[in-house]
Amino acid sequence: AVVSTQSTGELGVDYLTIVGHKFYGPRIGALYASSPPLRPLFYGGGQERGYRPGTENTPMIAGLGEAAEQAVAAAAASSSLSDVRDCFEGLLLKELGEDVVRIHCRVAPRLPNTSNFALRGTRSRDVLERVKFVASRGAACHSDRETPSQVLLNFGVSTEDALCSIRVSFGQHSTPEEAEFAVSELVRAVGQ
Repeated sequence: AVVSTQSTGELGVDYLTIVGHKFYGPRIGALYASSPPLRPLFYGGGQERGYRPGTENTPMIAGLGEAAEQAVAAAAASSSLSDVRDCFEGLLLKELGEDVVRIHCRVAPRLPNTSNFALRGTRSRDVLERVKFVASRGAACHSDRETPSQVLLNFGVSTEDALCSIRVSFGQHSTPEEAEFAVSELVRAVGQ
């Protein structure tokens, strides 16, 4: 989740989706639209200024708001997420070398909790089956496909590197020791 102290207007976006489970909130989402015209997909009652029918789930909406407030407060209080991510990436490069590891978008602005990298000469699905922690090859909605991530391709990552890419996400309670464990597991899995 991108947590920003800026208003959505300052972000320069027309639309922004927010999903609570990305920042320890309930599994509900919200949509910011700076300049509708959005057209309803479903028709019924006049809720949400005619954009959607049905009764709003007030407890989940309140939970999303509370989780967002806590996420903003946690982000302001600590830079530890990027520290853990950077520790992980540094150890991974040290252990396996730049011939094997390619960190995607390393010098670009990116989420502080996420590392996306290629382990050249491997198949990401095979590596992930051997490690004792949870990671992914990309977005959950594409997890059943053996095709390269279109997002990585759009960033200029080669098809070959995109196919052997892994995404590791760290949480607000992740530690450098957990990053070290993940690296040791990846080293072991690549060596098998």
